[in-house]
Amino acid sequence: MRKLFSLLFAATVLSLMSSCKDKDNGETPSETEKGKILISYPWKMSQVTDLSGKTIPSNQLNAQTQYIPALEIQFVTGNKVYAKDEALQVQNGGTWYLVNNNGTLNIDIIGFEGEFGVEELTNSKMRLRSKMPVSGVEQETIMVFAPVIK
Repeated sequence: MRKLFSLLFAATVLSLMSSCKDKDNGETPSETEKGKILISYPWKMSQVTDLSGKTIPSNQLNAQTQYIPALEIQFVTGNKVYAKDEALQVQNGGTWYLVNNNGTLNIDIIGFEGEFGVEELTNSKMRLRSKMPVSGVEQETIMVFAPVIK
């Protein structure tokens, strides 16, 4: 009888221990496909267009927007983002999140912050929709980025 109670006790303890295991078996959730593309490369803004695709000359953009092409924007795992100058010195850092079912890229970095509509995100191009001043008038634009492949 004593052996039966010992066996029953051991079985109960093992049962309790196994039920306390981590439910996801230690696996981390996988990133979305867009998130994987975003962190695969640094990105550099190549142009700003209107909604029809016509390039907006840089002299019509504000100084803050004119400075963005001089930076490499590096999105990294853990939702960190860094802006590096041409000497690859980090000028600024912050956070990024894909939200609204991956339709919006929320960037929080001084000088380049806001919620940007993700119009396109592939291995060869990123197009982000934003409102910005063009010749002093706020309008919808598309910022076009290309990956920096080294």
